[in-house]
Amino acid sequence: MDKIGKEVNVNLLATHNTNRRIYDGWPIIGSVRLALRMYFVVVIIFTALAVMATAHAAKWQSNQEILKVAEDYVVQRFGKTDRRMVPKAGHLDSRLRLPQCDTALQPFLRRGATVTSRTVVGVRCEGSRPWKVYVPVNVVVVESILVAKMTLPRGHVLTVADVVAQDHDISRLPGGYVAIVDRLIGKKLKHQITAGRVITPGMLEAELIVRRGQSVTLIINSGTLNITMSGKALTDGGLNQRIRVENSGSKRIVEGIVRSPEHVEVLVH
Repeated sequence: MDKIGKEVNVNLLATHNTNRRIYDGWPIIGSVRLALRMYFVVVIIFTALAVMATAHAAKWQSNQEILKVAEDYVVQRFGKTDRRMVPKAGHLDSRLRLPQCDTALQPFLRRGATVTSRTVVGVRCEGSRPWKVYVPVNVVVVESILVAKMTLPRGHVLTVADVVAQDHDISRLPGGYVAIVDRLIGKKLKHQITAGRVITPGMLEAELIVRRGQSVTLIINSGTLNITMSGKALTDGGLNQRIRVENSGSKRIVEGIVRSPEHVEVLVH
């Protein structure tokens, strides 16, 4: 009897322990299921937010597109030229929000304005939700101009060997520049310039090769006819400069171009 009772007690204990293990496992399984549900809910929420953000962003006009329209307009208005032009639009406020235009963007200038190296271009939308914005555009204009090949002293008379051509942004040269060598030859420097310095018209003065009161030969070129006569210079002049001269025979005063220290070409109108 005792033996049978012990076996029954053992079986009862074994059954109780098994049920306990099965019962204790349910909270773990339930927690996993709950975590999975929460994970999928979070994924769905974030996906919906991303879709909404994309749709919302598509409703705003791209600032980069506005800048591109302004730059292209400046290039078109400059027209064809041998110079290399690089337009650079300024930045728009990153907080700017303009409705997406449902028609092509239209660039324009303010009334009376012209396209220069620094221009303000208007860009407007004429669609169902119109707007207008102004964009500053700077233009870098590159041209081959002349600079000093070496340091040159004051009073130096320029020759071809003194200069060299270099590419420069001429929009940043308010004092001007010289691009043709012939316009420098024979000109005298007003002051010393260092190597690499851009040569400007204000640095130059013509070397006087004809003096007032000097006797010169007047030359008149009229088609195939070439006439020379004696005359007198009434003003000083440098090479290729315009001066006043007097015809020694008729005493008539005319204007001419200094071609050499002895010759003045009379201008025939």
